Amino acid sequence: MANVIDFGALSLATEASWYQQRRPDVKLTSYLTFRLGEEEYGIELLRLREIKKMLPTTEVPRVPGFVSGIISVRGIVMPVIDLCERIGLTPIGRDRARYLVVSRNEELFALVVDEVREVVPLSDAEIEPAPPMLARSEAEFIAGIGRRADHGERLIILLDLDAVLRFEMRRR
Repeated sequence: MANVIDFGALSLATEASWYQQRRPDVKLTSYLTFRLGEEEYGIELLRLREIKKMLPTTEVPRVPGFVSGIISVRGIVMPVIDLCERIGLTPIGRDRARYLVVSRNEELFALVVDEVREVVPLSDAEIEPAPPMLARSEAEFIAGIGRRADHGERLIILLDLDAVLRFEMRRR
């Protein structure tokens, strides 16, 4: 069964796996959607490790402005990246903000998002490339635009998580 998430002895079917059973000819990828400012964004669900309520961060000197600090989750220390700050948006209301704990290779990061929305399965046909009029620098974090056929004009900006997590911290 496609898109089944395995948690050891417990395997959970996803909405995408249900659709896959009904339309085996269509490959679906599940995305977790969330709000940043006024817009809806998404990342591949398989990159997500967990969703956490906000925790106090420990500030770290001489880091990029979008790195809010570090947190410890079950003994693992990870950098906190404010996604609004990282991609150049103004946060609007942080009362529903959450951390998305994501992975890049074996390294974990906590991404601050304004609000977690839902899991949305998208087929390859429902994902468009970023509009060509965007300069390369503006589109560097965009993997594509999701447009669900059954949701009218709903657009989901799909983030290139590897690009978002690619940055250097100075070491002395």
